[in-house]
Amino acid sequence: VNTETFYQTFFMSGKKQQKNRTPQDRKELEEREAEIRQKIDENRARAAALERFLVIRAEQTQRSRLEQDDLKRKIVDLEQKFQEEERLLDQTEMEMFRQYKAMQGELIHRISLLQTTIDTLRDELEESRLQLERTKAEKDAIIAERNKKINEQKQKMEDMAIEFGEMLKETLEKMSKRIDTGSG
Repeated sequence: VNTETFYQTFFMSGKKQQKNRTPQDRKELEEREAEIRQKIDENRARAAALERFLVIRAEQTQRSRLEQDDLKRKIVDLEQKFQEEERLLDQTEMEMFRQYKAMQGELIHRISLLQTTIDTLRDELEESRLQLERTKAEKDAIIAERNKKINEQKQKMEDMAIEFGEMLKETLEKMSKRIDTGSG
């Protein structure tokens, strides 16, 4: 309903009846009419303000929906990125664990080999030490045997020198006696 049409109809019907009224009634009627016009103008202004408010609200709602849709897209994107990062993290963890286990196996094998080498070298060192002791003992025995032979040879040489000296003395004495018996 057009408010202007309503306004005219309402007040026109009252004007037809105004001819029969007193000036006091007319004045009251005019005051009521002015008051009603003022309320109608206020209501029109209020309606216009509400229409502007509704338009603003509709625009805000539209912007909010667009922002909400944009945020939903961003959330979906972030969730996808998060899931991708989580998948990559899981893959990285699995790869690191696999590498760790492989390195651990290699190190255990290497430690085992090195331990075997150490044990072998210790055994060889002990064998070499024992061989050295045997060699020293044999050397000491050989030196002792040679020293004994040298001492025996020295003793023989001394005995022979003494015997030779005695033989030489006896020979000299015999020769001296023959010389003395032959000259005399």
